[in-house]
Amino acid sequence: MQLAARSLYRRLLARGVEIWEYQPQVLHAKLIVIDDVVYVGSSNLDPRSLRINFEIMLRIRDRDLAAKAHRQFEDELALHSRQISRERLRRPRSWWTRLTQRVAYWVFVRLDPDLAALRLQAWRRRKNELLRRVRRTARRAR
Repeated sequence: MQLAARSLYRRLLARGVEIWEYQPQVLHAKLIVIDDVVYVGSSNLDPRSLRINFEIMLRIRDRDLAAKAHRQFEDELALHSRQISRERLRRPRSWWTRLTQRVAYWVFVRLDPDLAALRLQAWRRRKNELLRRVRRTARRAR
């Protein structure tokens, strides 16, 4: 996923987006602070997450918590994150890096949602067949 995301950095930076990478490890949790509301959880805004993943976001309206979450976020940026700059990305990437980033992007954006949808359809078929068997068995038992 990191390779796929990095394939978008140049376009995002050109449009004024600020990008920071958390350094200790990949961090899946999400934190959004808007005014005095905090959203925390693991949901993504992508087709797979919206169609198949069972993820959750918690919304908390609390001014003190929002202020604390905002401070924690700023501390994490300062202590454990590095900003990705246009200058840094101006360095040429190898053909291998460009290729792996593009393939990763294609897999996660094009292929993965379709595979996830197929898996969901197969799961629903198995679930429906199991329910039919349970109902047949229950009718016979009467």
